[in-house]
Amino acid sequence: MRAYAELMRHGSARRLMLASTTGKLGFAIFPLATVLLGHGSSGSFLDAGVVAGAWSVGGTVTAPLRGRLVDRHGQRWPMGAMSVLTALAVAGLVTATTTTQLVLSGTLAGASAPPIVASTRSLWARAVPHDLLRGAYALEAVLTEVTKICGPLVAAAAAVRSPRLGVIVAGALLAVGSCLVMSHPPALSTRAASAPDTGSRGVLGSPALRLLLLTNVCAGICLGALTVGLPARAAESGSAAGAGWMFACLGLGSALAGVRFGTRDHAAPPATGYLTTLTWLALLLALLAAISAPPLMAVLLTLAGAAFAPMTVCLFEMLDAHAPRGTAVASMMWMVAGEELGIAAGTLAQQAGAWPTLVLAAAACGLGATITALRITELARDGRSP
Repeated sequence: MRAYAELMRHGSARRLMLASTTGKLGFAIFPLATVLLGHGSSGSFLDAGVVAGAWSVGGTVTAPLRGRLVDRHGQRWPMGAMSVLTALAVAGLVTATTTTQLVLSGTLAGASAPPIVASTRSLWARAVPHDLLRGAYALEAVLTEVTKICGPLVAAAAAVRSPRLGVIVAGALLAVGSCLVMSHPPALSTRAASAPDTGSRGVLGSPALRLLLLTNVCAGICLGALTVGLPARAAESGSAAGAGWMFACLGLGSALAGVRFGTRDHAAPPATGYLTTLTWLALLLALLAAISAPPLMAVLLTLAGAAFAPMTVCLFEMLDAHAPRGTAVASMMWMVAGEELGIAAGTLAQQAGAWPTLVLAAAACGLGATITALRITELARDGRSP
């Protein structure tokens, strides 16, 4: 834990962590908040799902563009403009009277959401010494797991008072997170002139980035399949609501492994760690598909969850090594878009049942591990242009 204590001695690290936590929590609240708002407006969960889907689709489609704007012009005016658009979208959501208005506002909210998390990731290298960077990335990964748990709880608690309140809270958190990023000293010095305009072609022009995008799609398919597969497995035992403890085991394993991983020395290249975590997930999820006893499932899910945070840290480190100059935020946003696309594809297996869906999750990780293994030499070297 000494590494984390040393990290938090840096004032810039504390400010970045606060910005990242605020943004992550806002993003974690928004999906369920829009579902509850849509259901409260129309009384239909089908309409609620459409509203939530509009938020997700809007965010996925524009993710690379939003990242490119920040890379090209710095954090200040792009994130400020996106924050204003997001505030207008939130206002549209809370004043909407029809499902169509909710869908349009939800799409705008997703499409204009400021890339807070991607921006903070790009600022860490300027905020702390290089030997503390892995610890910073590990804390980011752990915070992701914590906010995934806390976000829906906040959305549900707010909805008890009013379905609109959850959306308002999420929008406010995104605005605060954006302001924290924009006021961060390294962000103030980031300008387009410091890097060439490579654009989206520059990001996808890197073979390593294309490879990571493919593996991130595979990881997304795994997450999407787990999202519907674990409730299906719980339903076989009596109630789909029983999946709550399953997701809790995944989150616990990820958080514990992330904290431990951030204190380790760089004994192996991040590409090796990335391959190891994907392989570990594939093997454990394959076992999980064949097991239904709750005690064994709890153990396997906790062990499987231990792959997620280290996988995120290794991904961050490989982006540092391979993202073309001037594309730090856009590169991360491409990874986000790829994962969201994979999640959408994985959830399409919801009608297949528990066993096939869990097999799909394992197979997706196996495919990602295979792709990584075939090109691991390329991923293991520093691919940044001078």
